[in-house]
Amino acid sequence: AHNDKVWALDLSPCGTALFSGGADSKIAVWRDTTKEKDDAMREAEEKNILMEQKLSNHLRHKQYEEALDIALELDKPNQVLRVLTEIVEKDAKSNKGLETLQRHAVNWPLNRLTQILRYCREWNTRARNSHIAMLVVKAVVTKIPAAKLASYEGIPEIFACIAPYAERHFDRLDGLVGSSYLLDFTLFSMGSLHGDSSENYSDWVQRSKFVLPPKAVEGKVQIGGSLVVGAKTNVDDVSESSEDEIVTIGESDSDEE
Repeated sequence: AHNDKVWALDLSPCGTALFSGGADSKIAVWRDTTKEKDDAMREAEEKNILMEQKLSNHLRHKQYEEALDIALELDKPNQVLRVLTEIVEKDAKSNKGLETLQRHAVNWPLNRLTQILRYCREWNTRARNSHIAMLVVKAVVTKIPAAKLASYEGIPEIFACIAPYAERHFDRLDGLVGSSYLLDFTLFSMGSLHGDSSENYSDWVQRSKFVLPPKAVEGKVQIGGSLVVGAKTNVDDVSESSEDEIVTIGESDSDEE
């Protein structure tokens, strides 16, 4: 481009270029690159669609290593998080999730390592994603020397942003662990739920008085200390227990007849 006024314009004989001359003593050649840009954009879009299809196929067939490489190449943080979560959960039973991440971390180039740590910085801001973020950070710092990480441009700043949220998550976990002791204390105070529980229940039965069902005598039913007239009398159902063994619910202001 010119830095001063343009004094002359001319079109090339073939009509594909435009020449301009200005007061800055420069001659500039202008070409129409619209077609080339459109073709390059269309080609990039087709490549992106093909890569996304490959990513879906790898995820469907549980080929997580290949899916991770494609997700990183496409710069899709959510897909990378999904793949890393699947890798960790797949090896959770054998406790080899960290080893798998360490094996990948050793082979990551500098640009890929910076990209992953930048993702971890964003994931670590949310509690539900902090577990995966911390596992990835642990895999990186346990396999790559700290001096080497500190020499890389931009990585110390990323770790400085990860540290405050990591401390907050650890404080939250410490609080949850401390609160869990209340449950242990409650269960201990309740006593054993097994073992001698049947004998304790028998002792409780002997010491306790039960609330008996309504008593029907001579057409009158005793409910809650009150008499209700009109009930059917069934002499055989009359309890032979003494009144001292009956506990009635409520109080009655009326006297029994």
